[in-house]
Amino acid sequence: MSSITQVGSYASYLSLVRNLSNGQQKVDQLSQQLTTGVKSVDLNGYGAETQKLLELRAEMVQRTSYVQTIDTAAPRVKATDVVLEHLEKLASDWQSNNLMPFQPGPPTVNTLINSNPEGMKVKVNTELSSFTHNAKYTVSAVPSDTGPNGTYDITLTDGLGGRTMRSINLATVPPSDGGGYNFEISGGIGDGAVVNLDFENLQAAASSSFEITWPQANETRERAEGALRDIQQMLNERFGDRYLFGGSRYATEPVGDLLANRQTSKVTFNGSGGQVHDVFEVTVGDRRFMVGLTDGVLPLVTPPNIDPSRPDVEPGDIQWINSDSLTDVANALKDQMQKADPALPLIASAANGIITLVGNNPGDSFNVSARVQNSATIENSFDPVTSTGAVAGGSQTDSFTVNGGGVDIGDTFEFTVTIGDPDDVNNQKYYNENPDAPHDLPTFQEFKVSYTVTPDDYQSGAVTTVDHVADKLRGVFDNLSPKPPVTINPAGSGAGITLTSDGVLPTEHANLGKLFSTSVKMTNGSLDNTVTVATLPPEAVMIKDIPKASPPDLPFYDTEYLTKRQDPKAWEKAKATVDDGFSVTYGVVSTDPAFQTLINAFRAARAAASNPGKYEEYVSQSRELMSQAKDQLRSVHAKLSSDAATLEQKKTFHKDSMATVTERIAGVEGIDQTEVATRLSNSMNALEAAYTVAGRTQKLSLLNYLA
Repeated sequence: MSSITQVGSYASYLSLVRNLSNGQQKVDQLSQQLTTGVKSVDLNGYGAETQKLLELRAEMVQRTSYVQTIDTAAPRVKATDVVLEHLEKLASDWQSNNLMPFQPGPPTVNTLINSNPEGMKVKVNTELSSFTHNAKYTVSAVPSDTGPNGTYDITLTDGLGGRTMRSINLATVPPSDGGGYNFEISGGIGDGAVVNLDFENLQAAASSSFEITWPQANETRERAEGALRDIQQMLNERFGDRYLFGGSRYATEPVGDLLANRQTSKVTFNGSGGQVHDVFEVTVGDRRFMVGLTDGVLPLVTPPNIDPSRPDVEPGDIQWINSDSLTDVANALKDQMQKADPALPLIASAANGIITLVGNNPGDSFNVSARVQNSATIENSFDPVTSTGAVAGGSQTDSFTVNGGGVDIGDTFEFTVTIGDPDDVNNQKYYNENPDAPHDLPTFQEFKVSYTVTPDDYQSGAVTTVDHVADKLRGVFDNLSPKPPVTINPAGSGAGITLTSDGVLPTEHANLGKLFSTSVKMTNGSLDNTVTVATLPPEAVMIKDIPKASPPDLPFYDTEYLTKRQDPKAWEKAKATVDDGFSVTYGVVSTDPAFQTLINAFRAARAAASNPGKYEEYVSQSRELMSQAKDQLRSVHAKLSSDAATLEQKKTFHKDSMATVTERIAGVEGIDQTEVATRLSNSMNALEAAYTVAGRTQKLSLLNYLA
């Protein structure tokens, strides 16, 4: 009896526990539904609608992924759009505004220096000249070997590889060119330029220099270079983790220096020749090359013209050549550069006394400097003229001496014998003041005797001392026609020159004082050679001849051009999958033909401003390229705008679809809040009642239970 009772009690207990557990579970389930708003977090809770729910959730995930992809691409497209707007405006501004004038403007002469104005003084006539470049011109004068004494060989260089020479004698009246003398440059990028020079003075070896600049063209060049730097910066724009215009080369800056060219520098030695112990020095980077001139006996010690404050120069640093030719100097220096070890990053050549240095690669730069240390110049002079014996009944003697420890090529020695009074040409004033004096005085006459040391006389040894000069002056005096009434001391009398009147001072003219007067003039020649170093401006020829690059070739301005020449990644635009089976290729690459045209247009504008002589030709090319670039950029921009619109359209479509999917998911997962709340309330009441019954059951005593 007791065992049956026990089994029944245990069964009642289990039933009670089960009822309480089921009630609590139902309350928990309804509470969760009310809290989450969905029927179940477990797919098993959806029964037959489980597969439908899975499909809806997968669609939501896919469309969310598409939207995220679009949200990643759209800002990049927007940033690219901003850059294209700036580039289009840049091209338009250069076409419509005064940023690129049709003319280079007038040239300006700057810093005209006559190093020895007593020997040579020049002026530049810009109206009669035809310049082509910013250039530093050097005029060098040396006595001619071929023309008569007083004729000078004039050499004109422009420092850009051009040189010309002609002989001039100011005794030729008028100049053969009319107003001044024309010098046409031959060679180099300044070939064909005509420089009109007026020589106010030309009577000794000397040099002059002046610079020609084009202020308006230079301003245009600065603007063009600034525009190229702006283009380079914009095409290297970085957005997030990648370069906007780098193609699929996300971490590679795509555009190199748009101003880069193969550097071409010219070292021009100015002058007609060198002298013994002249030293010519060219420095490339930190490498120094030196050539000195000798008479055949190599110096065993540091030559006298090397600055003693430069202990870095040793006698062995200088290659001595037995020549006075600047062409030989340039060739010797060029040979040193070609044999340099390690090799210089350039190609060296020489012609006509000009060294040309061309860099191996575009963008590679090198510093070039040069100097000439000229041998010491000998300063000559005349002693003051002394006059004796100018008394009535006596002859007159004038004497003077040529001084100096030697002579230089180009030195000009001159003395003048004057008969009569230049202020009283026909002696009429004298006759009026002396009415009793006979009218037998010679009329005013002036006899000028001049000699310039020529290279031929000097190098042959015929004239190297002042004694030789005095003899040359005597020879010129002897050849005067008509001859003055004065006798000169004979050749071989040394540096002193004595002039004696042929007659005596008549007693009738005792108050005349002199039969003749003598004046002397010394003009020391200055044959100092100079050197000009110039880096040539960019040429437009290299621009118009460059073909448009196409896949996989890289344009010349690409950072990988010199190392790869080809790279398909540079042409690959970004791609975004924005829908099932639908992708959008968006963005622009730096290799795009529109950018190639734009860059060439601005490089042509820069070349035009750097080459005023070809300005109209190059600027016409630039304007044509600028117009093409603007049209191409508009086309590229239109494609980009279309891509942006497609992305926005797809994003809107996905957003709308996601709203629909959300509603459909809610239809499967969603609950009726009121219904669930009511059911929860009922379940909680039932659970509470169950717990109450259970509590009462637990309060029964053993006695009551047994009863």
